[in-house]
Amino acid sequence: MDTRSFIIATNGRLKWWFHHTLSDLTPEQLHYSTPDLDDRPILEVAIHAITILFGTATAIAGKEWSLDDYPLDGWPPKLARPTSAAELVAMLDALLAQVDESLTNVSDDALDKEVTLPWGQQGAGDALSASLTHALTHVGGIQGIRAIGGFPVPPGY
Repeated sequence: MDTRSFIIATNGRLKWWFHHTLSDLTPEQLHYSTPDLDDRPILEVAIHAITILFGTATAIAGKEWSLDDYPLDGWPPKLARPTSAAELVAMLDALLAQVDESLTNVSDDALDKEVTLPWGQQGAGDALSASLTHALTHVGGIQGIRAIGGFPVPPGY
């Protein structure tokens, strides 16, 4: 399996985990946080995880990653805050689809080159792998936040 196929397949798995972890939450639960794991509410942890991956894919595709529009932390001003889990999951799905689209149009050579990201230069394939790992780590964090809040992830994985 080549790098692009691996990243796109793993991105699909990330999408599944976000669906499973977020879809049943109430609006109140989306705003729950616990300083034991993360000071941010669940919906902000989710968008942060995706923003890093989205921004990395955008930069690798040769487009500008505007930190004003998609900051490393905090809610992206370009996105409306969702009022339900369904809206949040749809928003994440749309961003993950853009990640796949960006990567589909990137040459194999580009995945082997260095890319400049807000935190410095990194190999493009390594940056995507790290961004996916980062996002999956935050899915685990959201699962922990849910457990501490008394609304654990439903069975099924």
